[in-house]
Amino acid sequence: MLAYYVVKFFSWIMCVAPKCLRNLTAAILGGIAVVATPKWRMQMAAANIQECLGVDKARAQQIAEKSLRRFGRMVVEVMRFPLLNKDNITKLVNVEGLEYLEEAYKQNKGVIIATGHFGNWELLGATIALHGYPMLSITRKQNNKYMDRFINEYREMVGQKVAYNRGEHGLLAISRILKEKKLLGVLYDQDTNDDGVDLKLFGKDSIIPLGAAALSRIYGSPVLPCFIHNSEEGGCTVKIYPPLYTPKSKDREKDFYDVTQELVVILEHEIISHPEMWFWVHDRWKDGRERFAVRK
Repeated sequence: MLAYYVVKFFSWIMCVAPKCLRNLTAAILGGIAVVATPKWRMQMAAANIQECLGVDKARAQQIAEKSLRRFGRMVVEVMRFPLLNKDNITKLVNVEGLEYLEEAYKQNKGVIIATGHFGNWELLGATIALHGYPMLSITRKQNNKYMDRFINEYREMVGQKVAYNRGEHGLLAISRILKEKKLLGVLYDQDTNDDGVDLKLFGKDSIIPLGAAALSRIYGSPVLPCFIHNSEEGGCTVKIYPPLYTPKSKDREKDFYDVTQELVVILEHEIISHPEMWFWVHDRWKDGRERFAVRK
């Protein structure tokens, strides 16, 4: 419980602190993230970057470190959620392709926002919700119940609803939000150990969650790939892609495969364009510990 109130106090400090102090805090937190991350994860991240992007070892290590350091900024941005509202969000986050969201929402079939652990995905959800689009975010329950309480409170204060990705209540919430013709946010870049589509991600065998494609097929909802990028000036830009739709042919597996493949192509494009924005230290291919942690 103490940790909850400590983080709340830290949030208050970030809300009143001048920009120079916030930037310093973000840099310190980013440095701590680099130092605190197990060595094998940094080795894994650099190796995966080399394999996926074809860069040399020095550049791979640089990208891996930058992808961790950005978490300091991400934390500071989330701590400032109490200051966000519909009047100031456009000054902080520029949205490209908002017309795709507007048109998709008008179809009255619900909208599936498909993104990844890329940039500040928490701020992405807040941005869409504060533009006036009711949104349910599917998330993993945190191990620490007080930190889980904190982050869910902050998601809800910017207009999002939250459901966990496990259990009956999560499935009911997903069905309800699409039946009510609202927005559903899903992350599709990691292997969740559930049913998925066998695809190549940067040429590596991968299982990609089929949730977005399956829900689109069931409800006829458009799938909008969305990604958020940091800008050097301190703001962010959200990029919304044109909608995808899962057809209802006789070959359901092919329908899932084709749409999920399109999502993978978009994800690869985003990562290639801004590699430091992706969460490389996650063991995406489930082989990192075996490859690097057991080394002497």
